[in-house]
Amino acid sequence: MNIRVIGDIRTGKIQPSLTGNAIVDDALIQNFCNELRHQVTQTDRSINIIAEHFFNPTIQTDDLILMDRRISNLLPNDIRTKYRIIDVDHNDLVRGNVVKVLDSLKHLNQDS
Repeated sequence: MNIRVIGDIRTGKIQPSLTGNAIVDDALIQNFCNELRHQVTQTDRSINIIAEHFFNPTIQTDDLILMDRRISNLLPNDIRTKYRIIDVDHNDLVRGNVVKVLDSLKHLNQDS
């Protein structure tokens, strides 16, 4: 299973970012991915955590998407319903705090 972390988008009409600086965004998103990978792979090594900077809503995927709430709020409902998206608090992405995401993933696994 792949989990894609979207904290910025670098293509298309709207290009939201975490900080406005691509280098800083890379480091912050990668830190969040590393923290999440560290926690998740303790229980399931088959999960891949991917920092996604080029989200394209026209390309369908079965991957689970963790998206900055500020970005997901910009998406129309018809796009949101095509994907499995978990909203992530902007500050949690910036600070590398994965606690709420881990809780959401546990609930998702229980519902499956």
